[in-house]
Amino acid sequence: MSEGELKASRFLVRMGCAGWMVYDRERKGPALIGTDLAANLTKEQAERAHSALCHSESAMPVRQRSLRGS
Repeated sequence: MSEGELKASRFLVRMGCAGWMVYDRERKGPALIGTDLAANLTKEQAERAHSALCHSESAMPVRQRSLRGS
């Protein structure tokens, strides 16, 4: 496995105070989808948001990812 494959995912689905959320390890809080927080969701909504966020991050060019500081 490469170093990138061993690295933990930036986003994870977890239970919040009032429903499910997608937690962003870089922001140390709920993930942003546009200008909306990915919080207070049903589990299914959180899983769909997580999938969309992970796919959009993996589609980001390597150079742009490195500029983010990760």
